[in-house]
Amino acid sequence: MGRQLVLIEMRPHWRLDEASKERGRRGVAAARAALAEASRRVAA
Repeated sequence: MGRQLVLIEMRPHWRLDEASKERGRRGVAAARAALAEASRRVAA
């Protein structure tokens, strides 16, 4: 184990546009709300 692989830094060739980022944020918010609602129902 005297050798170690060298990591290569790569730049991404793509970027998400603002509409895709916002859609993702809304999806995460909806998932969090659903989990919170489920937790409230289980606790009740």
